[in-house]
Amino acid sequence: MALILGLDIATTTGFAWYDTDACLSAVRLGSFKIDGECYEARAGEMGQRIIKMVKQTRPDFVVIERPARNVMQHRKKTTDFAGEHEEMTINAGTALLLNQLTGAASAIVRAYQIPFEIVAPETWRKQFLGFGRRPGWSRKDWKKAARVRCRQLRITVTNDDQADAVGLAFAGPSCQTFKIVQARRTGAAA
Repeated sequence: MALILGLDIATTTGFAWYDTDACLSAVRLGSFKIDGECYEARAGEMGQRIIKMVKQTRPDFVVIERPARNVMQHRKKTTDFAGEHEEMTINAGTALLLNQLTGAASAIVRAYQIPFEIVAPETWRKQFLGFGRRPGWSRKDWKKAARVRCRQLRITVTNDDQADAVGLAFAGPSCQTFKIVQARRTGAAA
């Protein structure tokens, strides 16, 4: 038996508690919003939220989605004196914030000596959805696919962050760190 906590970290963080011995629809879900006037304040709040969660219910393993490690360009519509047009822009702030929030959560989980793994979106999606990449798919398409999968499993989610957290938690048993921890527990029990 293992209790796995899946965390989809963002300014609205989704979480899912998955007991590997319970039926799939018994997953417990939630989400919380991170506020603060600066990145450091938000990271501090993330740390406090994770402390509260692991004190209330200590997981055996935690799966956290890996944030983007690079700054991505995207198209943005703008209007100026010449009219409306598209331009390429970057949003470095989002990448920086998500990495700080993930770092805060990882530090707390590690401080409590709870085994964890940071998992790429493609990896957990392959475990949960059956495929990790789809050319041409947007963020919206991935969110919809996770919600549809939850519906198929009779798991009621109220937002995209919870659906992604379910996928992360379900991918936990396939993580290398989880397998090592389970092997050690089995070897120690024998």
